[in-house]
Amino acid sequence: MNHLFIITHTDLDGIGSAVAYLKLVRRGLSETTVLFSEPYELHETLKLVVENAEKSDRLAIMDLGPNEKNYNIIIDLIKKIVNKDVLVEWYDHHIWEDEGKSLKNVGIKMFIDRSTCATGVVVRYASKIYNRQVDDFLVELVKAVCAADLWKWDHFMAPKLFRVVGSDKGSQSDEWRFRVLEKFLSEKLWDDELQEKLEGYVNKELRGYEKVLRTLYVKRFREFTLVSVVKPRGPPANSLIGAMLLSRLNADIAIIGRENGAMSLRSKNIDVQKIARFLGGGGHPRAAGAKIRIPFLVKFISGLYPRLLSRYMTRCVINALKSI
Repeated sequence: MNHLFIITHTDLDGIGSAVAYLKLVRRGLSETTVLFSEPYELHETLKLVVENAEKSDRLAIMDLGPNEKNYNIIIDLIKKIVNKDVLVEWYDHHIWEDEGKSLKNVGIKMFIDRSTCATGVVVRYASKIYNRQVDDFLVELVKAVCAADLWKWDHFMAPKLFRVVGSDKGSQSDEWRFRVLEKFLSEKLWDDELQEKLEGYVNKELRGYEKVLRTLYVKRFREFTLVSVVKPRGPPANSLIGAMLLSRLNADIAIIGRENGAMSLRSKNIDVQKIARFLGGGGHPRAAGAKIRIPFLVKFISGLYPRLLSRYMTRCVINALKSI
């Protein structure tokens, strides 16, 4: 193996996946290019690999599934990468329309397993490919990450790691992700710096809930109750907001929107992944997301009245429900 490229998701599971892979293939960050990406921008990230990868390099993609809108573009880009004699592996736990058959036909190794988080997928399959023993640290890492990512909370570190890994969402967010990645690679799941981050995050999280609830919009559609809010930059996390809305308002679908059109969907009893796919996104049955185009007038007025954006995103979800 020459140079290693890793494309992974921006959350805790994405970082955990990258750490697990690096430890199993026994590579350091100095020999690796790690690129953090969201599903809707995966094709743009792949273009960087197309431009920079050379013969005998390796690309590992993890905790990312293609969206309906960029799937064909991704296939074309993967073809270009494979044609450069780059070995490509893909590890994921999201729902795929064809279980990755289209990409398998291109000549890459696909590992899709929905019984665990993406970190668990990497550990389960990469350890077999490279004939590595799974050590105690990797076992503990999988437990902690899966407990948070799969919303089970059955590991004492899960609530803390979930918060601190996503605590920086600004221009320096990748810098913090690399910092956490380095800590995990040195087999540190917690230290004083992470504790300090957690304390700062919790204070911001409490203030964030107040801002979020000011944008609350509730709509009844047929037998469903939909609740929508606009999330400002910073805490709390989408999943925490979604859990709060679903439980407090006994809602069927929670919509957490952003001013840029990014939308997260959460539910306890509805397959929101189907809604997200209709809107050009994807994800899990109970937690999914998409990015939609916000009309200029809605964007302009919602700058003064954020609840208008909540209402607009609710209408988009209702239109999806009508169609599916």
